[in-house]
Amino acid sequence: MNQVVIYIKQELGADVEITPADNKYVRKLPVYLTSIYKFYVGNINGQSVVFAKYVPATILAPSNYAKHEKMIRQVFETPVIFVINQIQSYNKKRISSLGINFIVPNSQIYLPELYIVLSKSPQKNQIESVVSLTPSAQTIMLHYLFCDENDFTYKHLQDVLEMPYPTVCRAIEILTKFKLCQVLGLRSKKIHFEEDKASLFTQALSLMKTPVRKKVYADVVPEHAYKAGITALSEYTMANPDEYEHVAISYDESKWLKDFSTEDKYLPVHIEVWDYNPALFAKDGIVDKISLFLSIKDNQDERLQYEMNQMIQQLW
Repeated sequence: MNQVVIYIKQELGADVEITPADNKYVRKLPVYLTSIYKFYVGNINGQSVVFAKYVPATILAPSNYAKHEKMIRQVFETPVIFVINQIQSYNKKRISSLGINFIVPNSQIYLPELYIVLSKSPQKNQIESVVSLTPSAQTIMLHYLFCDENDFTYKHLQDVLEMPYPTVCRAIEILTKFKLCQVLGLRSKKIHFEEDKASLFTQALSLMKTPVRKKVYADVVPEHAYKAGITALSEYTMANPDEYEHVAISYDESKWLKDFSTEDKYLPVHIEVWDYNPALFAKDGIVDKISLFLSIKDNQDERLQYEMNQMIQQLW
């Protein structure tokens, strides 16, 4: 299991402890399970888990893992993580679809119960094919642009931006691909941004996208909404508001929305559903200026274009 500990630490930077499971628990399991698994207990970043290492060279059907998971969980009363040395790619997909936690050393970490999903080999190809900043990479970029620091540890970004560690890692790979930051250190990694925020923003602008995933319409402003669009622009500049109230909410918050329309643009509240949480950078109930700029920069109104550019130029 040392290989598993090394793999998890290397890929996730997580604190991991693994020891053989106490026999008093193992003896409660059926003999046919103890004959094909070796059991270990431990924790990942403070979360208690039990590892079930599959020993035989034969391939086990995904449905069997689902049955075994229930029995093992009943005994140990913690999330179960299967450690599987050999598995076909199509079986990985089938196990994943069942929501089962598993690790294939040096290949894949799939722990949906711990909000950790990392596939090693496809990741490089995915990073190479990226042509703009992902929402998570853009969120890290915004965090830098709105704070006074230039260096951040991965753990800091994970905590402050409420991102899973693998998401932070992939976002940083994308930022480094476009030469927007540097990764410093080996064991205790941190990222470094150049001090000139205005220049870096200009460099990143063509890669940044509107945070707006979709728009819906309603009669009332939903909870956890922030002034956005022309409503927000009128708060920051001399632009006049229009007849509608424009607000933004996160995609997660939108799942709780009721009584909205996707087509009736004449309802009084226009709701932007964002790819990242507008609350991260909002102030006084208004979305941040950079995300606001990105959300309406394609508007062809010359008056709005002038006010938006004035707003951005005054940032630094």
